[in-house]
Order: sequence, then C-alpha cells, then structure tokens
Amino acid sequence: MQYYIFILIALVLLSLQFAANKEYGILCGNSTKSSMIFTTCAGFASGIIPLVYAAISHEKITVTPYSLFMAFLIGVFCCTYMTIGLKIMELGSLSVFTMFLMLGGMLLPYLFGVIWLKEPVSAARIIGVILLAASLVFPVMARKESGKSGTLFLILCLSVFLLNGGIGIVSKLHQVSETYAKSGTASFSFLSNMANGTLSGILLIITLIKEKKKGAENETESQSPAKKVKILPVVVVLAAYALCNGISYTLQLLSAGKVPASVMYPMMTGGSVVLTAVAGLVFFHEKPDKISLIGLILSFAATFLFLF
Repeated sequence: MQYYIFILIALVLLSLQFAANKEYGILCGNSTKSSMIFTTCAGFASGIIPLVYAAISHEKITVTPYSLFMAFLIGVFCCTYMTIGLKIMELGSLSVFTMFLMLGGMLLPYLFGVIWLKEPVSAARIIGVILLAASLVFPVMARKESGKSGTLFLILCLSVFLLNGGIGIVSKLHQVSETYAKSGTASFSFLSNMANGTLSGILLIITLIKEKKKGAENETESQSPAKKVKILPVVVVLAAYALCNGISYTLQLLSAGKVPASVMYPMMTGGSVVLTAVAGLVFFHEKPDKISLIGLILSFAATFLFLF
C-alpha cells in the first residue's frame, strides 16, 4: 500500500513540476540558451533530493558501471525532452505537452513490460492502447483548426512521447535487473540527475561559445534571462521544479521495483493528465478547447483499462 501512496504523492509533485517548467518559459523565454540554463540548473539541483533521502534511509551512495550507463541514457533523454518541452509549451498548452509526455511514459513501458518482462495482456488493455493512440490525434487536430502550423508541433510532441517512454523503460529495466550489479534507488536517482545536469551544462557551454563567435550584434536569441527578467523569481521557479522533480522521481524509482509496470505507469499517466490540466487552469488559466478536451478524456479513460 505504501508504494501506491508514493505514486499518488509523485503525481501531485509531477503536475507542479510541469507548471514550474512552463512558468520558467514565461519568465525567460524558450531560446536554446534559456533552455540549457534551465535543464542544467534543474538537473544539478534535483540531485540534492536523493542525497537527502540517502541520508535519511542510511543508504550509501554507490556507483556501478551498469547504473552509470543507464543514468547517462536517462540524462540524454531527459535533457532533450525538457528542452523540447519549453518549445511545445510556447506553441501549445501545458495539458497537451503533459498528455504526449505521459502517454509515451506509460504506453512504451507497458509494451516493454508485455514483450520483455512477459507481463499479462488483456482485452481491456488492448482497447486501452487503441484509445491512447486515438487520443494523441486530437491535440494536433485542435492546432490545425486554430489555423496554426501543426507540423512542427506534431514532431515535437512525438519526440517527447518517445523520449519519456525511453526514460520509463530504462528506469524500469534498471530497477528490476538481476543480471548486473546496480546502485541503490537514491544513488541511481542522484546519478540520473547529475547526468542530466552535466550534459545540459556541456550543451550550454557550446551554445555560449557559438553566441560569442557570432558577436552581440548578430545574436539571434532575443530572449536573455540574465537581461530580461529578475533573478529572484527565476531562482524560486527553479528551486520549486528541482524539489518536485527530485522527490517525484525518487518515489517513482522506489515504486518501480515493487509495482508492476502495467499498473504503475497507467496510474502515473491518468493522474498526471488530469492534475496537470487542473494546474494549467489554476496557474495559467488554460481552458482546453473541445477537441483537446476529447483527447484528454479518451486518454484518461484509457488508463483505467490498463488496470484490468
């Protein structure tokens, strides 16, 4: 029962995490440099949380080659989808971004669980897969109906769908693996966040070098967080994101080793789709249009089918 409580807490924190992500985009813009600053700071700051958990649970921080490699993969996926996510939320709403992100995080690990881990398949879950596939079409339809370009939006949404699915697969595979020596939950969470922060930092340095070569007069990135916004609100948003992300991911890792993938990820998806839509309404006054709302309802209904 405690692991289901962990999942519920992780869900609430996840919705707040996405809200902080969008707020940062509003404050600082969605330029490459701004995105890299966000992912670098968020990665390193989020790594503090598993260290606190390790101290409380008396877990020794350990590093194994297998865990380091898997953490690196997660860092690559996470760094990429967080950067893409800022652009998606500029083009669309928070709820649409979350729906694609979380459906990828549920559907792909579920298929992995069925194919690789031999988890059971049922008629209800097959119907759920069909409904999930259908639900992804509606946000794109809404974009086309509004007269805005949907090609870039679709490519970006499909990208985060695949990337977050990859994170779920790698995390689950690491937690259930009995073949290779692996680090503990706190250690792996710490390594994943450090990998994300390090990779983002490298990309940030490359971006800054390129901008320096171009010269200030030729700079195409018009939104500069250091010049355009106050530091304090940005620090608060980053701290809020790191706190929510660090705790949520650690709780998800704890649950991943105990709760079947075909149960955990539907719970995470259905809950996050609803809670993030609520967060978008409360914090950003985003009201889903009728077409997007149909997609949200379909995806929420489909998640329950995966529980049977």
